[in-house]
Amino acid sequence: MASLPLALAQSPPPLHCWSELPLDLMQLIFERLGFTDFERAKSVCSSWLSGSRQSKPNNKIPWMILLPKKKNYFLLFNPEDREEKLYKTQHLGDDFAHSSSCVATYKSWLLMITYTEEVYLYNPYILDLLTRERINLLSFESDYGFISPVLWIDEKTKDYLVVRMFNEENAVSIRKGDNSWKPITQLQFPCIYECYNMVYKDHKLYCLDHYNLTIFYFSGHVPSQVFEISVDGCVNRTTVAGAIRHLGTIPCKRYLACYKNSMVVTVDGDVLILNSVRESMSYIWDFKIYKMGSLTGSKWEEIFVRKDD
Repeated sequence: MASLPLALAQSPPPLHCWSELPLDLMQLIFERLGFTDFERAKSVCSSWLSGSRQSKPNNKIPWMILLPKKKNYFLLFNPEDREEKLYKTQHLGDDFAHSSSCVATYKSWLLMITYTEEVYLYNPYILDLLTRERINLLSFESDYGFISPVLWIDEKTKDYLVVRMFNEENAVSIRKGDNSWKPITQLQFPCIYECYNMVYKDHKLYCLDHYNLTIFYFSGHVPSQVFEISVDGCVNRTTVAGAIRHLGTIPCKRYLACYKNSMVVTVDGDVLILNSVRESMSYIWDFKIYKMGSLTGSKWEEIFVRKDD
């Protein structure tokens, strides 16, 4: 019989289960992963799923979301993927392809609507295209449609905020726990007028109209205006010989010219305005991008011009 010291020396080393890694070690792993591998790692086990909630994937380039016509799934394209693969989501429901439209996004969450034309009734809901989790919102009637919607959601608590224009002069919102769409008194005429593009980032709501960019800070349930700057020279306005093309609409050939203005807030917080023009009876668009460097009142800077595209 082997002595006790010899038996201990010959015993196999203790095994450490990969599902019981310390949280700080898990975070080091998650921080090195791109979006695709990050989502795969979340499905390893319950402890890895819990650890992933403390981390973020190591990529800043958003994926392109493609919705094939009359299909009940999305196709996802990762610009960082060298193999240029298309990833297919899970089945999203039989009624998804025929009656739902996407009007806003936040990370993997989509703000979707179904529409009943006879009574102008809109039925919005929030959908996670990766997990298929769905949050139904309150329906509403509107003659104006779903104007300039924005979506924000906390992926841990599922707190959410949806803001939209009720008409040309008033904005409304709904949050988790609300039993109705609530008017935002601070976002009414003359603070905003004909706001056709809104962006929500870092608790700030950016409202773009034909004359100004106005920024509101959402502290609790009461937003306050913190900044306003003219967009004169950056935004095309309706003229006798042309028409504004709002986001999501199709150019009409009968117009002599067509303009499109849209706004983006980058990861670093820079505000960009994309100005595009289609001249009379043409299929060619010209593009210009203007940048506002900071919130100190600096003027807009033209940083990009592309013609004949």
